[in-house]
Amino acid sequence: MSPSSPLASSSLDALPMQLAILNTDGEIIYTNEAWRAFGEANDYVGDSSFVGENYLGVCELSDDGSLHAVADGIRSVIDGETDDFSHEYPCHSPDERRWFTMRATRFSHEEETYIQVVHLNITDRKLAELEVDEKAGRLQNVANILSHDLRNPLAVALGYAQTLIDEGIATERLGRIVDSLERMDDIVSDALVLARQDSVTQLATVDLESEARTAWSHVKTADESLVVADSVAFEADSNRLAHIFENLFRNSVEHGRRDTDSQLTVTVGTLADETEHTGFYVEDDGVGIPADERDDVFDDGYSSETDGTGLGLSIVSQAVDAHGWCIELTESESGGARFEITGVELGE
Repeated sequence: MSPSSPLASSSLDALPMQLAILNTDGEIIYTNEAWRAFGEANDYVGDSSFVGENYLGVCELSDDGSLHAVADGIRSVIDGETDDFSHEYPCHSPDERRWFTMRATRFSHEEETYIQVVHLNITDRKLAELEVDEKAGRLQNVANILSHDLRNPLAVALGYAQTLIDEGIATERLGRIVDSLERMDDIVSDALVLARQDSVTQLATVDLESEARTAWSHVKTADESLVVADSVAFEADSNRLAHIFENLFRNSVEHGRRDTDSQLTVTVGTLADETEHTGFYVEDDGVGIPADERDDVFDDGYSSETDGTGLGLSIVSQAVDAHGWCIELTESESGGARFEITGVELGE
């Protein structure tokens, strides 16, 4: 068999991937231009079209065990046990690291069965995956350093300084040291959350009010108060959800108060409107966030205060993304900050 028209042959020759057609015995009966060019470029001795060679036989006689699996996979396609078979493999040259994926599919022509085998160069994708894996490994190493090599001596220094203050020794100067150490500890804590919060792995049914009030109890507050307008059950990773609530609450408590004498109220409630934006919101009645800064607040390092870590809202954004939700910063009716988390499948 060969393509029945010059148009079909030209079309197959124009494909950038290597393509061959096999009969049910595994014999190559047609190859396109990319297949032939690859053989010539890699110094293949013989007919670079490979027509007449048995593709399955070459795989089965190879010392490479993975090629035996390829032969078995193609035979399963020939026998109709599966519709297609694919296999990724390295194919490095002396000058270049390369990876390909091979895909075999069955088709019929004039009541005869044939197998189309395509080899596609996936080097760019594979190199990108390796780079991501390498960066993830480096990030994990940094997280380990922060968690153990830095945080442990930091805790010791903070403990000794606090003990000296309790004993009344140079309290003013040591107080500044304690403030700096506590800020360092906050930065390390936030950095660890960002480094390790990459995906949602433990989904469970949670209750909005219960999760919000638990998170509120973990935030240092003064005269601020929490109001839960309504509640609903939904699926979430409770640990990641806690990071969302706690950091949104801290943002309101630390940056929302209009003046030193005012009281701040933070409200949590559900979203369910005619636009089908379902989810929940966290808002306050504070000073709000200027419209021209709302696109930047979720960036790493953004902070309107000199003593902030600049990571809190970035942690929120990452935790929201990990759930597959969306977050938008708007303005509450009182002019404060309002964060809307949408895309949440709410229960009854």
